[in-house]
Amino acid sequence: MKTQGQIQLISSADRNKESVIEFNIIPNEKTPWHYHTLFSETFEVLRGTLEVGLNEQIHHLKEGSKVTIKPKEKHYFHNVSDTECLIRVTVSPGNKNFENALLISKGLAKDGLASEAGTPKKLTDLALFVYLNNSKMVGAQKIAAPLFKYLAKRAIKKGRLEELELRYC
Repeated sequence: MKTQGQIQLISSADRNKESVIEFNIIPNEKTPWHYHTLFSETFEVLRGTLEVGLNEQIHHLKEGSKVTIKPKEKHYFHNVSDTECLIRVTVSPGNKNFENALLISKGLAKDGLASEAGTPKKLTDLALFVYLNNSKMVGAQKIAAPLFKYLAKRAIKKGRLEELELRYC
């Protein structure tokens, strides 16, 4: 059964030095190749399996496996199985914007406002997600970075971010 939008904030940057979030990844949910500049991410699979691309390597993580992605290392994740995957992500140092990005993303998915792959359907919501979680695109996707930055800043000015935070955070 596919159940989008399951998420739990275990530890927040508000009170701790790391952000720890557990969430589900439904079959075919994925992120594009990207990297972060502000923090490292550790993915730990609690249930299921997860494909994680890291630099030039592909890792197939099973229950109990983990991988850490350092700042500026390009990566992606993709649930290539036909069953849900549950993961714990630890972000160090903690980052409140990253936490909010995931809470908003899963909230949108739960409300049917994201694609099967977990991508927000509204371009402005996608731009806000990319902006909040400090995602830097790689390859041809870099072309969209200035547009996403513009859309995110415009959405913030128009109150969309505040609206999403009030609803999902």
